[in-house]
Amino acid sequence: MYPNIGKSSRIDTLFNSNDNAFVVAFDHGILMGPIEGIQDIESSVSKVAKGGPDAIQVTPPIAKVVSENFLGRNSPSLIARIDSSNLWRSSPEPKSGYYTDLFSVKDAVRLNAQAVVTYLLVGFENDHDEAYNLKTLSKIAHEAHDYGMPLIIEPLGIAKGYQAVRDKDIISLAVRMATEVGADLLKVDYTGEKDSFRDILDSTTCPVMIRGGPKTKTLRDSFQMVSDSLDVGAKGIVFGRNIWQSEDPTKITQVYSEFVHKKIGLEDALKQLE
Repeated sequence: MYPNIGKSSRIDTLFNSNDNAFVVAFDHGILMGPIEGIQDIESSVSKVAKGGPDAIQVTPPIAKVVSENFLGRNSPSLIARIDSSNLWRSSPEPKSGYYTDLFSVKDAVRLNAQAVVTYLLVGFENDHDEAYNLKTLSKIAHEAHDYGMPLIIEPLGIAKGYQAVRDKDIISLAVRMATEVGADLLKVDYTGEKDSFRDILDSTTCPVMIRGGPKTKTLRDSFQMVSDSLDVGAKGIVFGRNIWQSEDPTKITQVYSEFVHKKIGLEDALKQLE
């Protein structure tokens, strides 16, 4: 248990009875604009919320727009994205790339969020940018502690061209840095193999959820990645495009929820989505 009762209570709300969490992320707009699947953010969030995820991840201003989806005993919890970067924007391309905090933990408290989420980006061309990112996260971690707010850090290795790096050594470095700077939970890229991902999990004291990244080529690829990560100790998933870029976001949300909470197996999940 966490010594901070506020954090303990919020984390307990996020995680289901089997200690896994299924989160759907809708914070891509501030990074990439109105991409396919989230042009109409109110409709997109509503469809997913009906499928019963444990939480939905949005920026505080969008949380206000879609607030009705967080009301009620059985509604999803809110996770607030409080920072941003332009590293993944395709047009106009970033000149050097930035990271910045945008909102405060207090903003998230006002919205009754169950957690805040931030990036830790490792591999900037300019070391000062990485130092600024770390210093910002340290301040956020202290503020989150004061408010009893869980801090989810999304540690990512980046390379020239600003693509996420899935090299296990770089992921391991970023994960340990995020742990040391004060994360309560982590949102991490799956390495592609069980043994190397188990090593990642062993390198942190924080529960780890895997991030979805770009939409996978097939549903089987996506469910297999989730299955493999859960097998070695991941505590859930944070998916976006694999959910709201699907033909039926409500249905696929329902199936992923059952799968993450181990109510159905891989073949059964795929059969339900045929």
